[in-house]
Amino acid sequence: MEKTRFAIISALFRLSKIIGRSLKLAESLASGKVEDEAGNKDIGKNIRREMKTVPALLNEVREYIAEHDDKELAHQFVRLHGDAKRLHDLCSAYLQDLGKEALYAGIVYTSIEVIGQYFFPDGNEQREVRSMTRIEATDCIDTIRTAIRKCTAETGVNKGKEYIGKEAYALLADMDKEKIEAVKEYITNANDKDLARLFTEDFAKAVHLSMVFQDGNTKTQLAGIKMFHIALSMGYVKRNILHEDATESEVKTISTPMAGFTATDTVQGGAFSTTAQVPVLRLYQFLTTFTVQSGPDKGKPVLDGNAVSDKDFIRAVMRADYSTAYQNCVKGKMRCVITLLSKAYFKDWKEYRTAAARSIGLTAESLAKYNVEKPFVSRLKELLPMIK
Repeated sequence: MEKTRFAIISALFRLSKIIGRSLKLAESLASGKVEDEAGNKDIGKNIRREMKTVPALLNEVREYIAEHDDKELAHQFVRLHGDAKRLHDLCSAYLQDLGKEALYAGIVYTSIEVIGQYFFPDGNEQREVRSMTRIEATDCIDTIRTAIRKCTAETGVNKGKEYIGKEAYALLADMDKEKIEAVKEYITNANDKDLARLFTEDFAKAVHLSMVFQDGNTKTQLAGIKMFHIALSMGYVKRNILHEDATESEVKTISTPMAGFTATDTVQGGAFSTTAQVPVLRLYQFLTTFTVQSGPDKGKPVLDGNAVSDKDFIRAVMRADYSTAYQNCVKGKMRCVITLLSKAYFKDWKEYRTAAARSIGLTAESLAKYNVEKPFVSRLKELLPMIK
């Protein structure tokens, strides 16, 4: 299911807060004010917990900006550059304990740099872009298509991400940002629709690869950043030359049952069949923001979004495997969600309910026993209109 602009604004806000909180923690660690080892370990643990959802949030923001050419959101995202760069530098000083977090912060600020170069080159609206002939543009497009298709094929046969990233880096070695911009400018100025179609044919694969490469080694990350720049340019051409909505054309390439869940192929084999499209991401946003109003869990969100990403939740719903989510939620309300969701949306709902119950160590009968607040159930029925 396509993310709404409001959802992306929310994701960007969460990303900003996470970077800000993590930076404060990293600065306290670097200041040396906490002298005991236990205190430093606690700070490192808190940074790791804060940064856990950064890749998922970054995916959402980058993909939306690439597909919608949203300059306003790009401006808000670019404002995080200084904090993200500072966080990367501080975490890099503690690579033994915070290596993964340094990598996450590094991907954020390098992504910001690419988006900044694309939307706000040198701080000027006008910029010099090298001229290119149609033959030169065609050669560049052939290079890009070859790299995308080869890497996609190798991803399909489960070759390692580092291997594929290295391959992409080599294939795109001569494809710098100036050439990518020149291809886009040639197609735009010539209004060359044939070349535009050729250039944008693999748009969905380019977006996917840019996400695949975001957490590898240095060469893999550089290939991912370059692929993201290519995806941005493809999206621009789709909208402005072919007058296509990048998101709509992307959805058409996905089988109908999956289109309601996510815009990328996050759930493959093992998913249960549905009777209607499930608004999984809207449900996830609701569960991670709705706070319990009474009882021992008062004030807690139904689902801990820091521990369970939206992609993890999509997989949990579609596979009836709630083992991870159940460890990080208000259990009575989650049992209510699973029970009502299964009957309303899944064809083999009894089998679904049995599998879901088994995944959290319960029987189907005990799964269906819950007491919840009326406001929660009312809101749930609004989000899941198939529930009667």
